[in-house]
This record gives sequence, structure tokens and C-alpha cells, in this order.
Amino acid sequence: MKYTILTITLLALFITCNIKAQKVNHDDFIFPLSIEPSVSGSFAELRSNHFHSGIDLSTNGKTGLPVKCMADGIISRIKVSPVGYGNAIYIKHKNGYTTVYGHLNAYAKKIENIITKEQYKIQQFSIDYFPEDSIYVSQGETIGFSGNSGSSGGPHLHYEIRDSKTEEPLNPFFFQSKIKDDVRPKLLTARIYPLDSNSRINGENNAKSYPIVFYDGKFHLKGNPKIYATGHIGIGIEMLDYMSGSWKKCGVYSLKMNVNNTTTYAWNLDRFSFNESRYINSHIDYAYKQYYGKRFQRCYRLPNNQLSIYNHIVNDGIIAMDSIKNIQILAYDAAQNLSELNFTLLKGQSVNIALAPEENHTQILKYDIDNTIKDKSLSCFIPKLTLYDNTEFIVKDEIINNQPIFSIGKKSIPLHKNIRITAIIPDSLLAYKEHLCLASINGNNKKYFAGGTVKNNTIVLDTRNCGKYTFYTDSIKPIIKSVNYYNNKTYTRSSKLIFKISDNFSGINNFKGYFNDTWVLFEYDAKSNTLSCPLNKAPQQCNGEIALKIIVEDQCNNKQTYKGNFILQP
Repeated sequence: MKYTILTITLLALFITCNIKAQKVNHDDFIFPLSIEPSVSGSFAELRSNHFHSGIDLSTNGKTGLPVKCMADGIISRIKVSPVGYGNAIYIKHKNGYTTVYGHLNAYAKKIENIITKEQYKIQQFSIDYFPEDSIYVSQGETIGFSGNSGSSGGPHLHYEIRDSKTEEPLNPFFFQSKIKDDVRPKLLTARIYPLDSNSRINGENNAKSYPIVFYDGKFHLKGNPKIYATGHIGIGIEMLDYMSGSWKKCGVYSLKMNVNNTTTYAWNLDRFSFNESRYINSHIDYAYKQYYGKRFQRCYRLPNNQLSIYNHIVNDGIIAMDSIKNIQILAYDAAQNLSELNFTLLKGQSVNIALAPEENHTQILKYDIDNTIKDKSLSCFIPKLTLYDNTEFIVKDEIINNQPIFSIGKKSIPLHKNIRITAIIPDSLLAYKEHLCLASINGNNKKYFAGGTVKNNTIVLDTRNCGKYTFYTDSIKPIIKSVNYYNNKTYTRSSKLIFKISDNFSGINNFKGYFNDTWVLFEYDAKSNTLSCPLNKAPQQCNGEIALKIIVEDQCNNKQTYKGNFILQP
């Protein structure tokens, strides 16, 4: 019995961890597009606040290419949104996987009819629909057409393969044979970090960056600099990957760091959990990204980094400089093209420096406990495990140029969970509570809508962004402009009414359209501020003279109404 349990356990670990072995099963799935594949975004590529959960396939700037179902299955979910994946389909297959197709321009007719019916049922454009009745689709069947819907930055198909039981995205590269790649990852820059006040890089307690060059089949630090290090040291690498025949930047699949021929840090990106994806902000040097725009991937782990991608870590990847350390970095893409970097850390002279006094209003917050900080009319609650490490944190309520300014940490501090900011509303603003919000302030003193809920005489904001905030009153209504609609004109059901909607500050919250006081489906694309009504989806009873009404509301309770009259032919 003991041996049976061990055998089953080892087999389960093999199946779970060795996704690469599934590459032999690529015949289970066909490719979702008929054109030659060109990858514009790879699996687990580094994105803002998340890992990319699929592969992006370029459609050469075009929309409307047929998207094929990759294997026989049942549609388990249909989602429509003005952001995110836009128009998306989820198909569950009998082999234990679910495929996802995002940013579609349109659904196939049978799917479109189902989702349109549900949209009218709940009178809502955005919908997350889980069909109760089975909707079967066959391998090779056209389920939709490629597009640019949602938060897409250009026409392409985003597709995923997920474990149906866990909903974890898997690396699609290992389930296909059409994507070719013989280009090794490119290592750009190494960054060396002193990890405490007694650690030094060439005598200084600051991180240092070293450009990387390629020659003799390997990568090297430019000029082979001598690096003297003391105390506890961390390594970071800026790197990217390219696919064969493509200039699009992609992500690296796996990395290993060896110190004096011993592996101390390693990860691979076969799969990850959506619940873990925001830990990317601890996996990278978040502060450097915020200030300089480049992403260094740490080769050491912060205390509250709970990513499960790491498969070998010694002492969290932290290097203790008790002797000379020979560092080897091995980076692979999913096709197992290898890039290698070698350099040496020389042992410097030990130092012991007293900590500098903390800035006024600054506290050292422990990451593993709840923290509440107050200052005058301001309170900030930070739940435990929101910070990735013990962190210097400032909460300050002050008046600058006759304006309340709330300092909540620094923008370089990543937050894993929402913190709660509570501010007492000044008497001078109580009369404007209906349109009051908190605004974030950037380095150029420009204000952006942050949100907030008014509760009695306070405003409460849950946010995952540190920085500066202030009160803001938005009392200006949204704008609705016609693009192709004209009063008293006759339209056929093959037409589409198009409008542009915009708001001066807080942004669009919701919208509704009516024909003769009957709710009608309007479709919204947030990135282009386009609101459109496909007349072929309007209720059949809406014919002849139509009284049009569109209501658009922003996030500060300002409403705008557009009215018109036209004739709709049957």
C-alpha cells in the first residue's frame, strides 16, 4: 500500500509539473487560425500587474479572420466586455482542457443569437454567460472572427489552453507544432542589489546595473568589470525573447541561476494560477519599472512572493558574500534555445553602518500583520500580506497651495491587496458630496480619477496604488456625439447607428439606449469611446417611427441624455 501511494504521488507530480511531455499530444488540437502563425505575445510574458495567460497571434493588421474551434467540445462560457478580452469564448474539451479565444470581432451566428438573447434578457451589454444547455462545437468549426475588441492594442487573436479542473492557464507552445523558434533569449542588463544596510556593491549601498553583450557564443558583462560585493546580495536580469521571423518582443520561458556550480534559484513557466498572477510585482523590480520603465526579473525571492513557478530555491536565492562567487545565468525559451551569462562577484570589505533616522511620518511596516496608520483627517488600513516585504511607508495629511494632499506610501511600492484610505471631507466640500471623488496626482501634478465612496462625512477608497491623492469634484456631464446618425432619416436593419461618448474626468460608468422606451442593445468599445447600435439586433416590434433615447452616466453620478427621432424600416 505504501509503495502504491508513492507511485501514484510521483505519477501525479510528473503529470502536473512536466507539461513539456504533453507536446506529443499536439494532434489533439488544431491551430485556431488558417494563416501562417506569427506570435506577437508569448505565454507568461511580463505585463502590468499580471502574467500574460495565453499566446497572441498576429492577424496582419486585419479583423474578421475565421477562428476555428481547436477540438470537439462544449461552450462553457461566453463573455462580452468593453475591456479585457472583449468578445471571448470558452470551450471545454473531453481531454481535460479548456480553450479560450479572446478579442473577437464577432461570434459565429449560432453563438451570437444565444448571447444577444441573454443580453436582452438582462438588458445589459456586458455579460458573463455560462450556458445551462449544452452548445456543442466541432473541431475546425468557425466559432467567431478575429478582431480588436476589449483592451486589445491592435487586431490579433488571444488564445489560451487551461486545465479544466483548476482553471490554470498552461503554456500553449507545448500543445502545437506550427510555431517555430530557433532564436535564443536576449539578455540585456544585469543588476546587482545590496539587500540590507550593511551590504555593498563596489563600496556603495546602491544597486548597480551592468550592460550585457554577446560574443563567443555566450553573453558577458560589457567590459568584464570587477564587482566587489559585501553582505547579502541579489541578482536581477533584464531579458526578452524573439520568435523566428518576428520582431515582436516575447517573454522568457525559464531561468536558472548557479552560484559556484550549485543551483540556488530556478523557475519555469509551464503554468500559473490567476490567483497568483499579481505576484509578478514581487518577481520583478517593481520600483525600477515605475521610475524607468524597464523590468528586471529578480533572481531572489521576496518574503511574501507566493508564486508557484519556482522549482528550486536555496536561501531564497540570496547570495551571502563570504567568498568569491561565480555566477552563471541560464535562460531558455519554450523551444529550449539557451542563453548563458557568466560573471564573478569578488568579496569586498565588510562594513557596519548605523541606520539613518527615519523621515518624519515614515514607519517600517511588517508585511505579515495588519497595519493602520493615521494622520490628522486621514487613515490608511493595510491588510497583512499586502506588502511583499517589510517596507518603509509614509502616510501624511497636509495642505499644499490651499489643497489637501494625502501621501500614501510611494508610487514605487507595489501592493498585492487593496488598502483602504479614509479621509474626512472638509466642510467646504460637503455640499458637493454627490459628485465628490478622490483623484491620484502624478509627478506633473496632473490628476486622474481614483474613485471612492462617500459615507456620511468621509470618503473611502479601496486601491492597490500608492502615491498622492486629493479631493476632486466632477460635476460635468458626459458628452454624446453622433457619428453617422441623423434625425428624421430612414434606416434599414442592415445599418448601424454609431456615436462617440466621452467624459471629462471620472470616465463612463454605464449607458442605456431605448427605442420608443423599449431597451435596445448598444455595444461599447471603451478604447475608442464608440457606442454603436446594430439595428439588426433591435427588437422586431421596433419599426416605423422611432423615438431614440440614449442615457450615459459617468462615475461621479453625472448623466447626459441624447434624444432623436428616425424611421426604421422592417
